[in-house]
Amino acid sequence: MIGTSTIYCRDYSDITLQDKSFCQCDNEDSEKKEKRPILCRACRAKITTAAQMIEVNGSHRHTFANPHGKVFEIGCFSGASGCINHGPATHDCTWFAGCTWRFSLCANCFTHIGWKYHSTLAGSFFGLIWAQLLWHEQ
Repeated sequence: MIGTSTIYCRDYSDITLQDKSFCQCDNEDSEKKEKRPILCRACRAKITTAAQMIEVNGSHRHTFANPHGKVFEIGCFSGASGCINHGPATHDCTWFAGCTWRFSLCANCFTHIGWKYHSTLAGSFFGLIWAQLLWHEQ
């Protein structure tokens, strides 16, 4: 565990963020795991790394459905330098109480790969769609 911070949202439930060093390969040393890039499935551009994985509300992975019934499994990340964010920030249909969201797109090919969430009290994190990402084997 690297560190812990909590988002206290005005008039909403708390959102807990915890840094989490996590990788799918248990036999690698932790430094190599943290540097492992996570890529856009469509164009193979680097989106983030395993070192950026965090827990939000007690878990790194979450499954949500949008208002149209489309289900998304997302992973939470403290940063995603390979993303650009699009659209106005909104509270509408947010999956994380007290947070606004914007669409996150791959900065290279503009594929929708998730959302950037923001709380005015504690900052931002990314919810990236696992089906849109690949682990790069180094």
